[in-house]
Amino acid sequence: MSPLPLIWKLKRLLNIDSEKKLKEAIRVVDNVVMEMLGQRRREMATTMMSLNKSDLLSIFMGSIEDDNYSVRMLVLCEI
Repeated sequence: MSPLPLIWKLKRLLNIDSEKKLKEAIRVVDNVVMEMLGQRRREMATTMMSLNKSDLLSIFMGSIEDDNYSVRMLVLCEI
């Protein structure tokens, strides 16, 4: 057995080195996506014109009921 999986698991468990950077990067991306969703929801709530947008985010939000997790995952998969 190679020692690399053990090292990776140890880094992950202790949240050090590249695993710490990865968690921080995921948190940043998640925050950006949540801000985008919130901004688009506010736009859609204030104007009916926003409902006619044909960009990818509007399509995702229109196809999924009020479920932040599902929309976030769809948006993240497209990045």
